[in-house]
Formats: sequence, C-alpha cells, structure tokens
Amino acid sequence: MYISLPMSGIGRALLGFSADETAFDTRGFHRGDPSAVRDLERAGAAFHAGYTAALQDLAAAPETFRVQDGPSAGFAYEGAGMALCLADALSLPHGTGFSRFVAGPARRSRYTAQVGAGWALARLPRPLWRPVLRQLDPLLGWLAWDGHGFHQEFFAPGRPHRSPLPGYVGHAVAQGIGRALWFSSCAEPELVARAVARYAPRYHADLWSGAGLAAVFTGAPHTDVLRSSAHGHGPALAQGAAFAAKALIELGPVTERSRRAVADLAGTGVEEAAAVTDEVLAALDRAPDAPDAPHAAPPSGLPVYEAWRRGIAARLSSGAPSVL
Repeated sequence: MYISLPMSGIGRALLGFSADETAFDTRGFHRGDPSAVRDLERAGAAFHAGYTAALQDLAAAPETFRVQDGPSAGFAYEGAGMALCLADALSLPHGTGFSRFVAGPARRSRYTAQVGAGWALARLPRPLWRPVLRQLDPLLGWLAWDGHGFHQEFFAPGRPHRSPLPGYVGHAVAQGIGRALWFSSCAEPELVARAVARYAPRYHADLWSGAGLAAVFTGAPHTDVLRSSAHGHGPALAQGAAFAAKALIELGPVTERSRRAVADLAGTGVEEAAAVTDEVLAALDRAPDAPDAPHAAPPSGLPVYEAWRRGIAARLSSGAPSVL
C-alpha cells in the first residue's frame, strides 16, 4: 500500500508539476512556426495529462490506466511512468507500480514508459534511485537515461549537463538531450545543429539520434532539412527514426506526417524501419558469442543496447531492406 506524501517539503518539490511547466513561454523556448509550437506543446500537455492521471489514483493506475490513443499517446504513457516511479521510490515499503504498469496498460508503449522512469530519476535524490532502477527492462531500460537527459535539457535549456553516472550512461543521456533540443529549437533543424555543436563531438551521433526520434514522434514537417543539417550523422538520425517507428507501430495508428518523417530520415517505410529494429536485435541474440544472460553486455564491453543502435544505423545507412 502506498503511504501518502505530504505536499510540502520533499513531497512538493518532487511531485509538484503544473501543466504550465511544459509551455514554451514558461521554458523560454524559441517560438518559431506557430504550428510547430502547437504540436510540441500538445506533446507536453499529453505528458502532463498522463502524469496527473496516474498520480490521482496511484493504487489502481498500474492496472487501470486508461488506454491512450492519438498522435500524443506515447507522451501520456511517459508521464504516467514518471508518476508511478516517483511513487514507488517515495513509498514505504517501496512499490512496484511501474513494473505492473509496464506489464499491463503500458505494454503498447514500452519505449516511452521506460523514458518516463528517467524523468523520475532526474527528480529523485540518488539514494532513492534503486527502487526505480530495479524495475527497468534489461534492454529498453537504457531509455530511462534518455528520459533523464531530456528532463535536464527541457527544464534547463542551454546549460551544460553532466552525465549522472560514468561510462556509457552519458551516451544514453545525450540521446535524450537531443530529443529535448528538438523541442527547445521549435523543430528548426538549423537551430538544432547549432545546439549540437556546443557538445563534445563524441556525443554528436547520440544527440542527432535523439533529434531524429523526436522529429518522427512529433510528425515534424522539415525532416528533409534535418537530414541535410546533420553533417554526416544521417545514420544516427535513421536509428532514432527507427526507434520512433517501432514505438509508434506498437501504439498505432501512425500518422501520415510521422510516416513521411521516417521515409525522409530512415529511407524506408515505418513498418520496414520497425522490422529492422527487431531483426538487428534478433541477430545480436543469435550471435555465436552472445552471453547467456539476455541483453547483457557483449564481449566488446558495449551494452547490447548500443550494439543494437549501431546495428540499426548501419543497416539503414547501407540500404539493406527488411527481410519481413
């Protein structure tokens, strides 16, 4: 059973989150094309709606969270994931609401639910991370660090951001920062490119991957310009677009705008790009030197998640079609 939190002190600091906080004016984001502002703010509003809905009934939400539909549905599951992870970490004994949510209503949005866990990590003090980390998926759980990076850039745009942990986590965080740059730049590829240039080159591919993922998820209209602005990071854009394609296929239906974005960035259709993510992962699992533990780190020392990303990027940039 959840212990209710006092909405003062730590409770207010951790759970206080108003709808206005996702608005462009509040965040100080660049206001470009009014239609882009509308679309991006709609995504933020959907996130907040999911967060609030889960928070209002924490005991039941893991099983009864209402099925979400429409272009912004994934953001609602993301917000709910954040709320449930916060509640799990702050409750005594620590809860398992997030795990139940992923096994139940969020089965159709596995990617964004994991991202939502990262928002919670960004707001929790480090001693309370463990109740969240132990519930993450062995593979897709890397997306929680993407969510952490998105949160940090979204709420403090333009500031330097450090990885919360050493090693590969910084690359997963950078993918999330890249997604946030798409929002703070109002979906203008040239502004995204300038923002990416401020980061160390070793993270540029991750940042562009995140921008590509966000562009597809939000159905951006200028993805052809985005590709030309990426300065040789087309494979990373393609990988991000493929991740988005897979997530959107699971959510369904995919909008025509997102379909066009996948075609521009990945050079193939939504179904084909999603299939490539499955095929590359299956090949990693079948590899002769694959470890017994599913999705454990391969002998190279890279997480399977990164080997997966690289394999998707290589496959799509080579022009090899899906076999499905």
